[in-house]
Amino acid sequence: MLIFKNIRSLQKKLKNIRKNNNKISLVPTMGSLHEGHLSLIKKAKRGERIVVVSIFINPTQFGVNEDFNKYPKNTNKDIRLLRELSVDILFLPNKNEILTHKTSQLKQARLKIEKILCGKYRPNYFPGVGKIIIKLFDIIKPNYAYFGEKDYQQYYFIKLLSKKLKFNTKIISSKTIRDNLGIALSSRNLYLNHQEKIIAQNIVKVLRKTKRELSKKWKPSLIISKNKKLLIQKGVSKIDYFELRSETFKKNVKKNEKARLFIAVFIGTTRLIDNIKVS
Repeated sequence: MLIFKNIRSLQKKLKNIRKNNNKISLVPTMGSLHEGHLSLIKKAKRGERIVVVSIFINPTQFGVNEDFNKYPKNTNKDIRLLRELSVDILFLPNKNEILTHKTSQLKQARLKIEKILCGKYRPNYFPGVGKIIIKLFDIIKPNYAYFGEKDYQQYYFIKLLSKKLKFNTKIISSKTIRDNLGIALSSRNLYLNHQEKIIAQNIVKVLRKTKRELSKKWKPSLIISKNKKLLIQKGVSKIDYFELRSETFKKNVKKNEKARLFIAVFIGTTRLIDNIKVS
């Protein structure tokens, strides 16, 4: 595996790779890799593509009093895992290297989806994610980019952004990976103590319960309101949102329309998100 910290040297290597008509797959991450990330990388490797993984903890997507300064970091372990999967290239830039990279497309990155769900409660999040994704797409020019469905809103945001800015990159999603308690894998799960993990397993349990109840009676507001109270009873500290949305994020969802239940909660001081398909 080749490791690049410098944009110019990475681009020189990628230019040579493209001369042989090789396709490039990108898996952007913030490190602290887990099985969710590894499943994306395995999917990206299909079809004999050159796989580039980026690790960059993006400061621009964090708000005041969020967890940027304590975000989990274990670069040596990440490099070992990537080598075990025979990843071709790791892009490991420092903050200055990527934040000073200029692209004219940044000013165009504003979409309605930024204002709802996670965007409503974390106003810096989508502008920050968009800023770095645009830079990564501009630097690497991938044919494919892979994102997990645990962050479904982020995946859909990047899909819309890529289309709007006319990047020649196919955005591909991959199913949420869960641990043996059913908790959606996230680097932030490392913050949870034993008792908090027991509470966290109720997130997917309540999502699935809500889905079952909706299949019997289509009363989304009533059912979700009842199950919000259940989550608090189970030990969830705070609920940012618990909503039914279409897969294109329309709010008023009809029965049998493709839709998902989206949720963001706090367990102690740790914010966790999840979603499941309803139909």
